[in-house]
Amino acid sequence: MKIQEGVYLHFIESKQFTTNTIKVRFTAPLQSSSIADRVLVANMLEQANQDFPNPLQLRRQLAKLYGSQLQTQVSKMGNNHLVDLNLTYVQSDFLPDKCDVTEELLELLRASLFRPLKKRKEFDSHLFEIEKKNLLSFLLSEEEDSFYLADRGIRDLFYTEEEIKLPSYATPDLVAVTSSQSTYQAYRNMLRSDRIDFFFTGQFDRQRMIDFVEAMDFGYRNPKLSPTFRQERSVIIKERVERKEVNQSILELAYPLQVVYRDDQYPALLVFNGLFGGMSHSKLFMDIREKKGLAYSIDSSLSIFTGLLKVTAGIDRSNRLPVMKAVHQSLLAIKKGKIGEEELSMTKKLLIAAAKLGRDSQDHEMELLYRKELFQLESIDLKDWIASIEAVTIEDIVNLAQPIRLQAIYFLEGVDS
Repeated sequence: MKIQEGVYLHFIESKQFTTNTIKVRFTAPLQSSSIADRVLVANMLEQANQDFPNPLQLRRQLAKLYGSQLQTQVSKMGNNHLVDLNLTYVQSDFLPDKCDVTEELLELLRASLFRPLKKRKEFDSHLFEIEKKNLLSFLLSEEEDSFYLADRGIRDLFYTEEEIKLPSYATPDLVAVTSSQSTYQAYRNMLRSDRIDFFFTGQFDRQRMIDFVEAMDFGYRNPKLSPTFRQERSVIIKERVERKEVNQSILELAYPLQVVYRDDQYPALLVFNGLFGGMSHSKLFMDIREKKGLAYSIDSSLSIFTGLLKVTAGIDRSNRLPVMKAVHQSLLAIKKGKIGEEELSMTKKLLIAAAKLGRDSQDHEMELLYRKELFQLESIDLKDWIASIEAVTIEDIVNLAQPIRLQAIYFLEGVDS
């Protein structure tokens, strides 16, 4: 339901859950100049507002409302940056005397969105500095994780556009230059310019929620959003080796895909990835880890909005070349159609089971609805999706696999201290 150009309202009615969820999602093009400030906006809105001017007061209020939760989250989708504000609370049918806390939480949500903790044209400097320090500590701790470093390394090597390389939580250097003023300006820009989606999942008075959102009186906005990103293939294979004082080495291989989310070949891509390295019965896992013992861990994963197939392997540094050769052989086997009917059937069953399980999640349902609206899809019907997976043939997988070529190699080599 469109409230205003660029502002949308969605209802997912369900008696399946004991909780209601309200999600407010801000979406804007991903930019290095604003991503760190947007992450800090999320942190500030979660911690306090003018009605509850410190984190302890806000948490006490949520506790009074039968353990309600207020959380924020940031993520990426293609060339877009997403900031979510989530409120989750127990439905009245499951509370003493059928107490309904919806009104109190709507007022808290209004305070978070429109009455943040600020002074003039900047966020409260004391709380801001705490949140900035916490974010920097988090990002620096992430860089101690070898798999995180390797993932950053392969994406930096593979992607040609700088914005796509950025993690959803920004980088320490971008966070370091933020200020309470710049972050407050980013907050104002989000209210004025972002696409905004309100999701109400559970049991709600529809008209009451419509009135609530309409009363916010958001202005017109029309952000230019690109939910998918395709990168041109190159004949040059990029390679980089970096060293770190760790026992285990990490090998990352990147392959460009011309198939992204909801393309005609998308179902075949999902089945291909399950067969290649995405599942426990896949060729990479069974051959390289179980049969040959060349890797401690190995799998393949898809970045479905940016056309990236990635293989990640935790190995001894001496096994780098044997593992690369074995990965190539596994991919070649699929290209030649060496796929058993049993492993194909197992892959489809696991994909379908995961999709059915996802329908038991409020977040999953909201994500599907958001993608439906963003991609302007006619349907997100589970039966249709299952039918598309079941219809995938070995020939479909072979055709999909033919153009897949290695594009980038990143090796985080573990060395002795």
